[in-house]
Amino acid sequence: MPDFWNTFIADEGRRVILEAVGIALAAYATAWIAHFLLYLLQIKIASRTKTDLDDRIIKVIKKSVRRIINVTGLYYAVLHIEKVYEGDWTHTTDGIFFVLVVLLVTILLTNLVSEIFHWYLINVAQRTDSQIDDEIIPIVKRIVNFLLYTIATVTCLDHFEIDIKALIVSLGVGTFAVAFAAQETLANMIAGFVIMVDRPFRVGDRITITKNATSGEVLKVGLRSTRILGFDNNIVIIPNAEIVKSEIINFSYPTVSTRLKIDVDVAYGSDIDRVKEILVQIVSSFPDVMTDPAPQAYVLDFKTSSIGMTVIGRVHHYNKLWDTLDAARNKIYKTFREQGIEIPFPQTVVHLKKNNTDN
Repeated sequence: MPDFWNTFIADEGRRVILEAVGIALAAYATAWIAHFLLYLLQIKIASRTKTDLDDRIIKVIKKSVRRIINVTGLYYAVLHIEKVYEGDWTHTTDGIFFVLVVLLVTILLTNLVSEIFHWYLINVAQRTDSQIDDEIIPIVKRIVNFLLYTIATVTCLDHFEIDIKALIVSLGVGTFAVAFAAQETLANMIAGFVIMVDRPFRVGDRITITKNATSGEVLKVGLRSTRILGFDNNIVIIPNAEIVKSEIINFSYPTVSTRLKIDVDVAYGSDIDRVKEILVQIVSSFPDVMTDPAPQAYVLDFKTSSIGMTVIGRVHHYNKLWDTLDAARNKIYKTFREQGIEIPFPQTVVHLKKNNTDN
């Protein structure tokens, strides 16, 4: 302590100490100037953009830049003092300031990631029908933060010349073991990402998964699985990996309208044009059947005992398909009976040949 005091009161020592204080004060002033300039930039950008993402980013940068400049100025002030008083403490101080700078930069990056994901959840995720992004974003945020702090830790260890090869190998082996043990879960999570990006269906869509012949309404698209409400009012939970591997029929996309098709047989000798006219009139009489495109009737096939006919139209919503089919078939049957149009049943004529051989 007396040596330090004697050095301080000397002319050269006093000058160096005052210069160090000046460096720290200059850094403090620079930090506030940078803070003010970023504030002006924030106001200028906010007036030109509709989103508040840039405001969030600049707000985070303002706080972190001021801290980093202050710590950096203090670091160089301490380095300046080393010219007067040298000792083992200088190496310790250098390490402390290095760790502080790395920590502040890591905090800046993690805060930026947090603000970006928070903005996405508020402004984008809530507007989507799927809830998978609401579940994925927090997990991705934790993974990114973990990676950033891991990089910061490795950087600090390398600065202090600590061998990190064994640590990296251990982390690699541990990561491989976890990935191998949870490969099915990871496969489902990756499939969840694929579903989120590809969007083959949305919540509320009626779909059919051809691989396991599951049909119903999509209730929830989760990170690991998708829930479907079947026609028996039971919830079917299917892993996302199975869905990605299967063909999917989406009855709600691109529109909720669907095709109505009724096949009917008439007897040979029937007036085909009249049959077509009746079929089109009956199908067109239902309010749930679309007028554009208008229903059409066709001769489908010439069978052994009948002529195959079909009438095709479109229903406004797939929920009305079965009711419309049932009502249309009933009306076709009644109308054919009234008009004398026969709906034949399969029949076979057998001719028996008499044997006239003499006994």
